[in-house]
Amino acid sequence: MRKLLKTNFIIEKSSKKNVLTFLFVALFVFGLAIFMENKDVGNLVIQKTSEYQNLTSALSRFQEMDASQDGDSSDIYQNLNQQQRLVTLQRAAANLDRPEMFVNSAIELSNLRKVAFDLEGYEDVAVYLPTYTENQLESIFYENLRTLGIPIFKDNLTFYQFLIFLFGILGSIWFIFLAFYSCGLMIDDFRHTSIIKGYPIPFEQYVAAKGISTLSIILLVIVELVICSLPLIYFRGLGDSSYPVAVFDGDFEIYTITQYIGVCLLYMVCIAIFVILLSIILNMLLKNMYLTLFVQLFLFTLPMLLPKLISLFPFNPYNYMNFTSLLNGESLDLSNPVVLNSTHGLISILLSIVILVVVIRLFLSTGRLRRV
Repeated sequence: MRKLLKTNFIIEKSSKKNVLTFLFVALFVFGLAIFMENKDVGNLVIQKTSEYQNLTSALSRFQEMDASQDGDSSDIYQNLNQQQRLVTLQRAAANLDRPEMFVNSAIELSNLRKVAFDLEGYEDVAVYLPTYTENQLESIFYENLRTLGIPIFKDNLTFYQFLIFLFGILGSIWFIFLAFYSCGLMIDDFRHTSIIKGYPIPFEQYVAAKGISTLSIILLVIVELVICSLPLIYFRGLGDSSYPVAVFDGDFEIYTITQYIGVCLLYMVCIAIFVILLSIILNMLLKNMYLTLFVQLFLFTLPMLLPKLISLFPFNPYNYMNFTSLLNGESLDLSNPVVLNSTHGLISILLSIVILVVVIRLFLSTGRLRRV
């Protein structure tokens, strides 16, 4: 087994697919950093200017009316005007470097938005405003900053702050990347079974070694993501690993950046194992890498295409494959809201991994894989 793993690593090391994969990952990280720098991602003034414009669009849906406390305007109109005033105050606080004023205004703004959700006419302007979940995450984040007296971090290109942005994007595309990478995992082996039978080891060990070597390459890709981010320490600094990140995990909570990255890494490894095992089974059943890819992507997008399935089958592992969406609590904003949390997600994926392993062992024990 050890010799076979060593042989597989030698083969994988010179594989064009792996060389291109590592090159793509490096370019992706560097390109993301350049994009964030050029677009000034995370700039509070730009962010609040966008919010101000959205509120202006929302207010334009109403007729001109008196927005004062004693006026005859609707409650939602007055609420939106007060929100716009606070956003203007936040822009000024960001320009003048007044973090305390910015945080206090942010908390007051979140409270106003909580009131707005229950006001008549909110549905007409909802598209211009943050969702209930987004507002709750902002509220708990700024409340935590004020309670702990932590200043707002303005540079999103420090090492730890960049990792938050990086893993946030990876959470949405990680499954898709793995599906493309592993869709042809065993196709060539099944086409040349005579070569496999020539190995001086049981076929079961060959399949296990192929899966382990593929997982090892994926783990190296994860390591590469972090290594390619290290130059930011020299150019922009390390950042703060204990800085708060607002997440939804069955309830609205605060993680540190270290905790958030830890959860993301755990999900990335579990999803990698899940995809590898499923690719082996689909390769055997479908005998075509493109059909394998199609099935993988179809199952991934099915909960998005039919959101009702999430509430009907909450422990479906595909509900948790987009762990960024999971941690952002997006399932709460569905037409049929569902409470999903990361702990249940990991349990679901791990149970699915066990089932896939059992299925593969059954195929191996009956000789089904041998006959492909």
